[in-house]
Amino acid sequence: MRLSVYRWTAALAVSLLVACSGGSSDEDESNPPASGTGTEVPTPSTPPVDQPPEETEPDPGNETPAPSTPAPDETNGNDVPEDVTPGTDSDATLLMRAGFETSFTGRGPGWVVNYWGTPFPKFEVARETASAHVRSGTGAQRFRVVERQSGDAHLTYPYGFVNGKTYRASLHLKASAPTTVVIQLRRDALPWNVFATRTVQLTTAWQRVELEGLYQWNEAGSIRVIARSTGVNLYLDDVTLSHVDGSDTPIGGLTLPAAGAQSVTSTTVASADMEGSFLSTASGWKVNYWGLPLPSWSVGRETRTGYVHAGASSQRFRVNSKGGGAVHLTYPYGFAKGRTYRATLYLRADSTLPVEVMMRRDAHPWDAFATKTVTATTTWQKVEITGTYLGTVAGTVRVIPKTLGVNVYVDDLTIADLQYNDLAPANTGPIPDTLFGIHVNKLGSHATWPALGHRLVRLWNTGTTWRDLQPASGVWDFNNTAGRRLDMYVDYVKRNDPDGAILYTLGQTPQWASSTPGVTGLYGLGASGAPTNMAYWRDYVRTLARRYAGRIRYWELWNEPDYQPHYNGSMATMVEMARIAREELKAADPANQLVSPGATAGQGMAWLNNFLAAGGGQHVDIVGFHWYFDTSPEKIGPMIQNVRQLMVNHGIGNKPLWNTEGAPGCDALLYQCSSFVPTPQQQRSVTARALLIMWAKGVSSFSYYFWERSDPLSSLVQSDYRTPTDAAHAYAEAARWLRGARLVDGYRIDDSVHVFRVQRGTENQVILWSTTPGVAVNLPAAWGVSRQRTLLGTETALPSSRQISLGLEPVLLKP
Repeated sequence: MRLSVYRWTAALAVSLLVACSGGSSDEDESNPPASGTGTEVPTPSTPPVDQPPEETEPDPGNETPAPSTPAPDETNGNDVPEDVTPGTDSDATLLMRAGFETSFTGRGPGWVVNYWGTPFPKFEVARETASAHVRSGTGAQRFRVVERQSGDAHLTYPYGFVNGKTYRASLHLKASAPTTVVIQLRRDALPWNVFATRTVQLTTAWQRVELEGLYQWNEAGSIRVIARSTGVNLYLDDVTLSHVDGSDTPIGGLTLPAAGAQSVTSTTVASADMEGSFLSTASGWKVNYWGLPLPSWSVGRETRTGYVHAGASSQRFRVNSKGGGAVHLTYPYGFAKGRTYRATLYLRADSTLPVEVMMRRDAHPWDAFATKTVTATTTWQKVEITGTYLGTVAGTVRVIPKTLGVNVYVDDLTIADLQYNDLAPANTGPIPDTLFGIHVNKLGSHATWPALGHRLVRLWNTGTTWRDLQPASGVWDFNNTAGRRLDMYVDYVKRNDPDGAILYTLGQTPQWASSTPGVTGLYGLGASGAPTNMAYWRDYVRTLARRYAGRIRYWELWNEPDYQPHYNGSMATMVEMARIAREELKAADPANQLVSPGATAGQGMAWLNNFLAAGGGQHVDIVGFHWYFDTSPEKIGPMIQNVRQLMVNHGIGNKPLWNTEGAPGCDALLYQCSSFVPTPQQQRSVTARALLIMWAKGVSSFSYYFWERSDPLSSLVQSDYRTPTDAAHAYAEAARWLRGARLVDGYRIDDSVHVFRVQRGTENQVILWSTTPGVAVNLPAAWGVSRQRTLLGTETALPSSRQISLGLEPVLLKP
């Protein structure tokens, strides 16, 4: 009887979540149902009224059943003074801006409704476009609590606050009638500590609300809008969150250390030993499931000898069916943005099966920041994954069996926070020519060679794909159309730089050779399909490898196969294509190098993990990935580190890592991109900073996409295809600083000043900048530098005080 009630509860929770699309609960439900099934789904009589978010897949991060008992009184929290006097804007670093301008139906990007109680409260949330209720732009967020009984509903923006830092939130609010609201900055873990709060009397006119507080915990938190009345529409617009610099730089300037730290420290921040009495999931663990029909699974406490790694019990988990979605065993944790974590757990199973273990952001795009697929056996094994968190919301450790009907046993999880010098160089050898790459995509409209100092050209979106070169079976014509165009590109590179390298990206599939000829890929019918016959693929690779032997040396297997419009075939087929491509490329020229498919920064980690787990790593010489960046290119450092760690997990950490496609662009979370005008400092500095971050983190090639761009932040040439922009001059200057030099040290001071020490022959040089403009720094005498050079090529003597002011634009210090 109890099992039946549990099943009904689980089904009710999912049906409600289908209706509300992404509610979440703060209640720690440590004992969800012992098994789940998709066969009993009663229709709720009073579901919350909520529109589904604009997402590309069901949200697997929010389908946790809502609790059956009320959470603690969240609106009281700790005794925090309501009148907070925030600092001035000049001492803050903007972290998030929500203008509600993008297209959405229910909740604005990043926002969720947190609700709890039985029966559920009823609420409405939607995008507001009526001009009377929009403060600026074309949209605002509307929120209304319709009915509450034992619980409540809050409009929230989850964020990974960092312990010891001060935050300031600014919101613009109005209401459809006079009402009271509470705005909070809060820790989203027991006991729900509030670290800043304001009670505001709203009217029908817009008003600005600002609050500030010091965060003192390790879990994630949130910005919260709490309605005191029911039935009144609240309107929210132009929200910002900033980090306030609580440590002022001394008047005498910030004294820089002469060298960076190398040591790594580890602090355990969470653990789960699966002990204690539980019926279904151990304390802290949850089953996350989604999809209709519902998946089915079984969880329980295991105590048999041999099935427990240590202590008296372990966690048993079995997936019986995936239904229309999936089901994962999860351990939620409030990972903090920018922190590096190591998760360790022990696994065994009733029989051999693949199991994926990951740490993941539980919000769009639900990207893993650490993942590894292992083969679980009947013997206990230790699984360890490490990654740097990229999100601002809470995340989870996840255990995902890949075979149905097999019991998996989990024990002794620990999560450790790793603190180390994250800019210590991954490679202290000479910086290679390949780091400086470019795409030139409009050859024919011009014949200009970019004066950037680049040494590699990637051919993609140049009209030279497989479907362009071989429009029919057995038809190769290099005297006309695409074939002649590919010859033109190869001749163009070799004529302007005889020793320059070419990276050719293989694919897309001609319709006649495609296994999905009727499916429209991004490049036409059948383009995203795998070849129906591997002989077609072999002939394609062999033809090009032989024709361009000694001229094209680098070959990328596929472009962004984690994106279905680029590739809809199986992973096994992609690995087989890698094996064949390697055979043909090496046969034509043993010096040829095969680059893995270039996956993207969204779902690419999971795709690359599956590719390497299926054996793809043994067939490639180089791992490729795609990282674009914005006006804060330092943010790609953790992304690169996570891919590098994934390569280590699969035993190929010694292979080169390339960024085969990327460029600077607007950050939609900080700017209205339709009207964004970058500053000259941003234009000149962004790519130089990105190049240093990439090389420090272990990327040895970056192909800028693309030279003829007209975007104001990334444009390198004027419309005449001859006149370089200031950004182009800065790129060329950065290339002169870096090529052939050795990066021997890197470190960051006060989260803003970035220092890279380089050696060129016997000469010691330093490159440094600050993400906070106007920071005065005192230079160590040990550096032995006397002159400074800018990205525009101007060079001056250092002042006798040896104090300089840093901004976004890197400067080179020389003897």
